[in-house]
Amino acid sequence: MKVLITAGGTGGHIMPAVAIAEAIRAADPDTGILFVGTDRGMEERIAGLSGLAFIPLPALGIKGKSAATIMKALRVNTRAFMKALRIIEDFGPAWVIGTGGYVTGMVVLAGRLRGCTCAIQEQNTIPGLTNRLLARIAHRVFLAFPDTSGRFPGAKTRLVGNPLRRELAVMHAEGRGNRLLVLGGSLGASSINRAMTGAMKILKNEGMHLDVTHQCGRQDYAWVRDTYRQMALEVDVRDFIDDMASAYRSARLAVSRCGGITLAELSCAGLPSILVPFPQATDDHQTENGMYVANHGGGWLIPDIHLTPERLAVEIRAKLADTEGLARASGNMKGLGLGAGAEAIAREILSV
Repeated sequence: MKVLITAGGTGGHIMPAVAIAEAIRAADPDTGILFVGTDRGMEERIAGLSGLAFIPLPALGIKGKSAATIMKALRVNTRAFMKALRIIEDFGPAWVIGTGGYVTGMVVLAGRLRGCTCAIQEQNTIPGLTNRLLARIAHRVFLAFPDTSGRFPGAKTRLVGNPLRRELAVMHAEGRGNRLLVLGGSLGASSINRAMTGAMKILKNEGMHLDVTHQCGRQDYAWVRDTYRQMALEVDVRDFIDDMASAYRSARLAVSRCGGITLAELSCAGLPSILVPFPQATDDHQTENGMYVANHGGGWLIPDIHLTPERLAVEIRAKLADTEGLARASGNMKGLGLGAGAEAIAREILSV
């Protein structure tokens, strides 16, 4: 069997594609896998690190763009679609699977026209434009969250959780450390960084000592590090965390954005979180993601507009003091199963 996987643009799309590929390869090493992504470099680098064959395609988005940009995108994407048809004809996959990003539109459509079984995977509660369109032609729609608004055809959907790489998917809540883990996403989050440094000053003045790992992003790294030093606080400040599994295992509580993949990782770790949705996320999907987790008892939501050092200090102090509440939230977060998708998707693909 051969499987073509396509994703592009951001790590939130690319990493699920890699996780699906790895799960398929683990279940059946003889399956041929090809990764098709954009020509901007991130996909090719990540595919190479995972030992996946890769072919780049140019692709441009159209949502919210000017008329001139849309016209250019139509020309670029038409050429990409023609190339995708040739790739699929040459490779001959049984399945074409898209995990999001503009490039997946051309590739999944090309796969459908070439007679492949097609699937898409949606990481968030609110699907992006590409997946909303592709759901009309896909044979399967793999979901991380329940489709409570009926955006996808119900007969096609499978609620499986998000695909995570194995080292993250097999984490356990037992034996956890006692650190506070602050996550702003791969690029950081300035509002969280400002609130967290201010909250730490408040908590220090109250005599509360915390072991903290703070991922703040490259842009804010210098001032966040220097701010803690000026307060004489020994905080483990990172611009980026490579070994997320170790970071999750060392933590008792997180302060985090609400991207679908981040929540899936927190779910596998059973790590409850103070959730601060990114307010500019497309269709405000992070707020919907965070509300789903909070409504199921796995975390506590603070809208970004309400995030202040004072509010964050109060929440951190209260949550860490409530041992039983944290244990309950940890179990609830684990029970959501938001990161179990890779093996479930691989099983369905290989069983057909």
